Amino acid sequence: MNKYTIEDIEILRQKSGISYEEAVNLLEYHNGSLARALVDLEKNGRLKKNSASSSSSKGAKGIFNFLFRLRLKVSKEKVSIINLSSLFVAFVIVFAPHVAIIGLIVSLLLGYRINVDRNCKEFNKESFDDIVKNAKTNVQSTVNTFSQQFTQTKEESAKTEQNEETYTQTRTESAPSGTKPVNVQFPGAGSVDIREDDDGYHEADIQ
Repeated sequence: MNKYTIEDIEILRQKSGISYEEAVNLLEYHNGSLARALVDLEKNGRLKKNSASSSSSKGAKGIFNFLFRLRLKVSKEKVSIINLSSLFVAFVIVFAPHVAIIGLIVSLLLGYRINVDRNCKEFNKESFDDIVKNAKTNVQSTVNTFSQQFTQTKEESAKTEQNEETYTQTRTESAPSGTKPVNVQFPGAGSVDIREDDDGYHEADIQ
């Protein structure tokens, strides 16, 4: 009979969230070894993550989501002109404060209305994970596009060089007119002097 206690079953349930029946079957399978049962759960991805790290991660994501949905809106006559995330506004204030000041002054002079929306409906469904996923997709798409363009440019360049080489060889082998110089004999004292110029054309002097 396999030796395990109710405490072993409770440990498995707390660590993985499995049922009592699953915990008992797992201990039976591993001959009552709690350590082997935990290793089995870990290999199958059934163990819960550390609650402390999970809560801290959730807290950081929560702060990011809040700041992302906290929007600075610039509008005129109920028409939204600019809708900026507070993260972007904070970035501009820190690294380019003169731009923020000039933008604020110009907006006020032109009669624009500036307000803050704490939970913008347009961005309410987006989360930190969605933003990271979209950013990753955009980066991959951009890299693939540049790679394809570079490959096409390289192939076109190689094709152009090959065409130029073929054209040069053709000009060297034969004249542009497709004819070859011939010697023509005239009766009497007449003769023809044929010569080829630099462009591959033939000239004839009849004497």
